[in-house]
Amino acid sequence: MTTTLLPASILPGLLEVSLRSRLNVQALFERAGIDADIVGRSDRFISLRQLDELLYSAFSESDDPLFGLHVGADNHYGNLDLLGNLMATADTLKQGLAMLFRYKDLVVPYLEFSLTPQEGDVVLAVTSTAPGLRFTATRTHNEVVVSTMVAIGRSLLGDTLPVQEACFLHPQPPAQELQAYRDFFHCPLRFGAGTNSIRIPVDALSLALPRAYPKYHERLRQSADQVLAGLSRAAGVTGQVVKQLEQQLGGSGLTMEAVADALAMTPRTLQRRLQEEGTRFAQLRDQVRHQHACQALRSSSCDMQSLAHRLGFSDTANFYHAFKRWQGCAPGQYRKQFS
Repeated sequence: MTTTLLPASILPGLLEVSLRSRLNVQALFERAGIDADIVGRSDRFISLRQLDELLYSAFSESDDPLFGLHVGADNHYGNLDLLGNLMATADTLKQGLAMLFRYKDLVVPYLEFSLTPQEGDVVLAVTSTAPGLRFTATRTHNEVVVSTMVAIGRSLLGDTLPVQEACFLHPQPPAQELQAYRDFFHCPLRFGAGTNSIRIPVDALSLALPRAYPKYHERLRQSADQVLAGLSRAAGVTGQVVKQLEQQLGGSGLTMEAVADALAMTPRTLQRRLQEEGTRFAQLRDQVRHQHACQALRSSSCDMQSLAHRLGFSDTANFYHAFKRWQGCAPGQYRKQFS
């Protein structure tokens, strides 16, 4: 697991989740190694490892089988702090989503969002880019993600978001629990899908947001850029390595030697610095490759051989096996989900 960081300003929302699951919040925070003094501060940070400990405990120890659905359904753009206000003050839903895509690392750096056209509609899908996180592999997380997208969309538009379909990674829940899904989503549901997503009419992207405020929006963007810059600095060598790997995709710089040279270090020093931050070079390289592969495969025009070469694999077979290890399915099967 990498040392990707999140601002401690997200902790009040996590506190609310923990309280809702009727857990001992103090014990939970102590178990995750989180100091209560940093709660709500944008200049202090928590790691993904701490977030995973906190949310996995809250999810697994809750006695509510619909915990994720209930938490997500109660969400509002205001719960997303700076990111939520950025979205709300944009002119249209499309521009609000653009803010989500650009600044999602303020809240969910372990998730990736995509917007894909589909027969007059668009699919807003969410995938995890950090497979080492336990909480993202749970049904509860799937419910939180999908119901939050709908709840945030409704709060942005004044409860008018038209949802055509809601899709979930997990299998269909017991029959006695399905009515709660129907009562909230008011649309067809699909379980065991390839991704967590919602489908909305493409026209909905042009809907005006009632709280649009251009001048304030620009100020918020400046604040968000400052927080992102702080996150990048706090991420240390890990963040620098990831940035170098992303820049070197398609070239010959996906080796430790090349990255170490770009950072003016010896490979041995780079390896030691990464170990001190709790990660490894190969792990970071796989993370960057995985994320880029998922983005590329969502396009029907993606050439598998060219993609394998761009990611630094000697042949398509090696890329095939690596992607199956990362994603749990073959690259062709993943691409079909978006065709």
